[in-house]
Amino acid sequence: MKKVFDFIYNNAVSLLLGLICFGVYLYFTVAGNRICDCETTENYKSTGSRSSVNHFYHK
Repeated sequence: MKKVFDFIYNNAVSLLLGLICFGVYLYFTVAGNRICDCETTENYKSTGSRSSVNHFYHK
């Protein structure tokens, strides 16, 4: 058990950074992956009859 506490004590900064990254990942997962607001910023206006119909949506 002493080895476990020594490991945590010696790597406290790395473990804290990993927990923060994991917390941010969980937050965005629960929030529905809304990192960007693509629906309001997308602007696909056709400028003629030769416009592309297929658009790439990364959601």
